[in-house]
Amino acid sequence: MGSDVRMFGEVAFEKGYISTAQLYEALQIQAQQEAENRPRKFLGEILVDLEYISEQQVLEILTELHGQRQKT
Repeated sequence: MGSDVRMFGEVAFEKGYISTAQLYEALQIQAQQEAENRPRKFLGEILVDLEYISEQQVLEILTELHGQRQKT
């Protein structure tokens, strides 16, 4: 049942907000921050910083993810 949980990037891609390349770019930035022991930003923050999605789209994704987790 836990395998049904989706990740932020997966939902953003499914909604057509970002491409696979944009998702991988953001994930690479996130991994680099972690490797350099810098504060790790959320994927949505990175995607907004890159101007790939809007803050409104982030809220839509988080609302969907939050609703999904409450159902389980």
